[in-house]
Amino acid sequence: MKRLFVLTLVFALLGTPVFAEETAEVLYFENRADIPVAYTWNLEDIFPSVEAFNDAYRSVEDQLPRLEALKGTAGQSPDALRKVLDTYFAVQEQFAELLVYANQYFDSNRKDADAAELAGRTDALQARISRATAWIDPEISQIEATTLQDWMRTEALETFSHYLDNLLRMKPHIRSGEVEQVIANANLLANAPKSAWGQLVNADIEWPTVINEEGEEATATPALYYSFVSSQERRVRKEAALKMFGTYKQFANTMAATRGGHIARDKFYADTRGYDSTVEMALDQVNVPYDVIETLIATVHDNLDAVHQYAALRKKVLDVNEFHVYDLYVNLVPEGEKKVTYEEAKELALDFWKTTYGDEYYQVGKKAFEERWIDVYAGEGKRGGAYSWGTFNSHPYMLLNWGGTLEDVFTLVHEMGHSVHTYLANQNQPFHNADYSLFVAEVAAVTSEALFLEYMLERETDPMVRLSLMNSYINNITGTFLRQIFFTEFELAAHQLVQDGKPATAKAFGDIYADLWTMYYGPDLVLDEEFHAGWARVSHFYRTFYVYVYASSFAAGEAIAQRFRDGDKGAVTDYLEMLKLGGSVYPMDALRIAGVDMTDKEVIRTVMRRYDETLSEMEKLLLK
Repeated sequence: MKRLFVLTLVFALLGTPVFAEETAEVLYFENRADIPVAYTWNLEDIFPSVEAFNDAYRSVEDQLPRLEALKGTAGQSPDALRKVLDTYFAVQEQFAELLVYANQYFDSNRKDADAAELAGRTDALQARISRATAWIDPEISQIEATTLQDWMRTEALETFSHYLDNLLRMKPHIRSGEVEQVIANANLLANAPKSAWGQLVNADIEWPTVINEEGEEATATPALYYSFVSSQERRVRKEAALKMFGTYKQFANTMAATRGGHIARDKFYADTRGYDSTVEMALDQVNVPYDVIETLIATVHDNLDAVHQYAALRKKVLDVNEFHVYDLYVNLVPEGEKKVTYEEAKELALDFWKTTYGDEYYQVGKKAFEERWIDVYAGEGKRGGAYSWGTFNSHPYMLLNWGGTLEDVFTLVHEMGHSVHTYLANQNQPFHNADYSLFVAEVAAVTSEALFLEYMLERETDPMVRLSLMNSYINNITGTFLRQIFFTEFELAAHQLVQDGKPATAKAFGDIYADLWTMYYGPDLVLDEEFHAGWARVSHFYRTFYVYVYASSFAAGEAIAQRFRDGDKGAVTDYLEMLKLGGSVYPMDALRIAGVDMTDKEVIRTVMRRYDETLSEMEKLLLK
């Protein structure tokens, strides 16, 4: 019965079944060497060997004295400034190859001592580069503003006009060369909290085992958390969740120290650069007004009754006496739940890309599969979660921890959104303009998720299948919009704690986190003590004030998706044009190219209206 509904959907989508009958797919490998090569990323596209990496490392080292020799020349003429910037970005471009290679090699297996050594050496080189280049921005900022604006219009500096305009904008927060040198010297120390947390979670902690639905012992690693808590068997999801978060609680004091250290780092940077708060500094770096965050939080607070209604609905449909956090992710429509192999997901994703975005986007996705851009399966020592990252001179790479669910297909589509964005930006911009802002970093990914759901809903008329898809959509809003605003509120409170001079303890963080759980999910939620330590699990807290961009990007992605829903013939062209801009314009301006004005509060409010409408329709169908 469970398989029938999804097969109906797939026949409607492709004309032939995509989901094969009970394919045995290995989802976790004790030994990385056992993973078929086709499902591992090919880092040789960056460097063919560690020896080649070492050669490039020495090359970058050799260029640092030449770069430092240019000190004092930036303000001489447009041509002299061009030479400084060319040399600077050449070093950055070559170093980026080292950084990605070393860290992705390490992420493949955090227990590999050789990989750890490579990543450590790269961090050390990054600190040296920061020291060697600390003089550049202060020296440029000393050029008279009108003079620099005139120079920006010359042929020599036209390509750097956005970079220089941004320097002029941030001039009040650029310090003297001496102070910038101190900041650069602190960079290596500044990464220590994140590194310590990563090693603890990915290498040192022995994660607990649980008995899965098949009666077999399985390791409840963070990478497979959602696979466990989406289990229809409540015993499995409860045991996995409580054991995993019990482990975070066990190490909460250490993790509070790493978290507090990271926040103290941020405060040091903000104070040194003359900002009133760390959030002001983070937003200024991407030129986004604070009222975007204020509107996100206020809009959710105004609609928390809908979130409470969702919790109450889950409690009723799941028929449980108490609703717990581990009941939040299980599919309310098990008839539509399906195991999906990675190969099946590839075919589904390729068809979606071709029919939704056209051939240009589809060809990038096809290359990703054919050229081994993707590291697919979870394994011993492998970093958890999923991401897209790459180099300008090779291609994007994607890390997955494939769990074999339809949610994993959404993750694949999400991360490919990042990869296509990066690929198109790299193909259409020079290195110094290719890297896009954090504020738009998630737009392509969440737009793809929204449109992927739309793609499936448009092809299905069976009410049970539509109900399953609506459940996925609600989960998507919960995970990519609501939960990220929840995280943002925690991050704001945690930073304020340190700003006020209060101790950054596990209890203090736990109390903040517990209060947010209660506020967001209302009186029907029974919060287990273990979930007070949920803050310790969130890796994105080590990317300062990054989580809010998921929510703002979700709102922007929904607005872009609406153009597709409305049949706007320019939607695809404008969307791809935005992706190709990379970092050559400010992020708010890039979104305007795609037809989205993030200063319009209705863009954000629309998400909660769609949440409420979808929830109402779901409730009618479920209770019927």
